[in-house]
Amino acid sequence: MRSSKTLPQVFIANIPSKIYSQKEDDNMEWYDEWGQRRSQAANEKNSTYYASPSSEYITPFKIADDLYYVGDRMVCIHLIRTEEGLILLDTGFPYSKHLLMESIIRLGFDPADVRWIILTHAHFDHYGAANEFRNLYGAKIAVSAVDARSMREKPFRAIASFTNAPPDIPVIDRELEDGEIFSFGGKQIRCVLTPGHTLGAMSFFFDVTEGGTTCLAGLFGGAGVDALKLPFVLHYQLPLDMAQRMVASLDRIKDEPVVVHLGNHPYNNHTLEKRARQLKEGGNPFVDEASWPELMEDVRQKSLKIIEENAELARQHHIDL
Repeated sequence: MRSSKTLPQVFIANIPSKIYSQKEDDNMEWYDEWGQRRSQAANEKNSTYYASPSSEYITPFKIADDLYYVGDRMVCIHLIRTEEGLILLDTGFPYSKHLLMESIIRLGFDPADVRWIILTHAHFDHYGAANEFRNLYGAKIAVSAVDARSMREKPFRAIASFTNAPPDIPVIDRELEDGEIFSFGGKQIRCVLTPGHTLGAMSFFFDVTEGGTTCLAGLFGGAGVDALKLPFVLHYQLPLDMAQRMVASLDRIKDEPVVVHLGNHPYNNHTLEKRARQLKEGGNPFVDEASWPELMEDVRQKSLKIIEENAELARQHHIDL
């Protein structure tokens, strides 16, 4: 149970009141203050990127047959070529949608050929360009049924990093269920619900060919652990056991035989370092059996530490976990 105090409306700075409600400073709880500080820190940290997204642009490149990197230094985006058109796994920040289109064009593809956008989770830095592709080119958008419901019922959760002009919540054409096989254009993507970073974060697994060998590619739905911290879950009105859910998710997928590990942020799989090594030395450092278990263990240890920290904070603030 939470404390007996009434849960607040979430405070989000500079976001339209028709969607998000604010709380007066003198009525804010300690976790709302934490959320406000996080908002300010996120804006300061990303201010250069928000003002000039091209400062973080990198030339798109091939990872494996029919699999390409079209993200930037901030957020990973992957493109899958199929027999019937293109699939995007996430679309990055709203500010960089023009860079995403540029990357697709530089690879020799047409943004108008994007047929599906599949989102790892419902945060604006991953769905930022989704509606634009839907409006301009008729692309359809898919996300887990859990995150689709969360965005409908509590859209403020999707703005987990704050901005002065957040994008609209994406229009969802297909809600994915745990264990579902997403089939399109001869490609099959296995969808596994892995809550933690969000309620409905979803990981994806599919076969790719590299050097004539077929191997498994894997994309973890969300590795950021700030979202597991007690003030975060209170501020965003999430279940108090998000850290425990993350550990359970990791246990569920840690033994997947992933050979080509994709990140949803470059730090997840050392995207930028691998690309630099590839340009310097050749070969394909993205074929790396050690990368997936390394991330699984790293996030697991961080999550276990947060479970301990949450328990201490709960005692201090008289919250029953």
